[in-house]
Amino acid sequence: MSDRIAILGAGNGGFMSAVDMAGLGYEVALFDSLPGRLEGVKKTGGIELCDIDSKPTGEFGKVKVAADEIKDAVEGASIILNPVPFFAVKTYADLAAPYITDGQIIICLGKGGASLVWKKALDDAGNKAEVYLADCNTLPYGASRLNDTQVRLEARTQNLMFATFPAKDADYIWETLEKIYPEEHGYSLRRGQNVIDTLLVDYNAITHTPPMICNAARIDSGDPTFHLFGVEENPKPVVNLIEGIDRERMAIGEKLGLKQYPLEEEIYMVKWNREGADYVLPIYEAIHTPFLEVCEGPFKLDVRHLVEDIPYGLVTYSSLGRLVGVPTPVCDAVTTIAESLLGRDFHNECRTTAELGLPDDWSVDQIKQYLHEGKVE
Repeated sequence: MSDRIAILGAGNGGFMSAVDMAGLGYEVALFDSLPGRLEGVKKTGGIELCDIDSKPTGEFGKVKVAADEIKDAVEGASIILNPVPFFAVKTYADLAAPYITDGQIIICLGKGGASLVWKKALDDAGNKAEVYLADCNTLPYGASRLNDTQVRLEARTQNLMFATFPAKDADYIWETLEKIYPEEHGYSLRRGQNVIDTLLVDYNAITHTPPMICNAARIDSGDPTFHLFGVEENPKPVVNLIEGIDRERMAIGEKLGLKQYPLEEEIYMVKWNREGADYVLPIYEAIHTPFLEVCEGPFKLDVRHLVEDIPYGLVTYSSLGRLVGVPTPVCDAVTTIAESLLGRDFHNECRTTAELGLPDDWSVDQIKQYLHEGKVE
């Protein structure tokens, strides 16, 4: 296998991935589906890393190939990273599918379940290459693309859940995951039982949507002091709403035989890795995390915190709930309010179980077999 990593998508996660992978010694090839997004990188030859105060750290991630065509990025790459919002996954999968070859490892970063979209894209392209597909439940970073040549690292998402499709391929991919997300960077990797596990542990869908809904007037006014994870913005009633979504998410996973941990325990796992904590805080205290409270904005409602996290997060939870017989009244209520606020119909632009390749007449056992073996007999 080569030392080239192709990164498909040059947004927040893509820019930070490029810096990180270059720092690990990989040859980086970067591609974005939007023309002109890489002009700055072409001129400078890479991306400059900035600290939490947006000041350059002195670290520069060299980009060997800033590709205009996706073929030029993925050909010869041993690993392909796709750190994009879920609504963009199909675009990259469809573009790349004709050029994917045997042995390549494709890792989707952002929202779990994206590997199922890649599988369909490869099938639709008639590509029979033996490839390895993996999902992470979130981006490995809190990061912001500041301009055409700089990215700000706010924090590393140290507790990362990865799963593969099919799940039986996990052992083969795991060594690669440990190399690109090493322990010395503070990462703690854990195995999801299957890709639905990574889809359910969606921190963004759980924690973004309630404060966005409950602070809608303030956000829409463009209040420059607004911080999504701020203490003022997340009083106890807002945290109660977060908890309601989280418990519905847990019930769905448990119906599928997937052990789920409450959000406060998920946060504890991160805190333990960072600070050596040996206790689990109540959910209100756990939600208020200093390294996230500094992140300003957003300053409008029509942003990914709703337009991605509702249709590709909460609506997906509801769809899974219907499939396995678990009610989701809190997810449904937040979705309805968001639709009214934005004048959108998220049920017509969403991720459902059908899009994940899970027919509504399958039993729980059939779903589990498909996710593990890649087929149902």
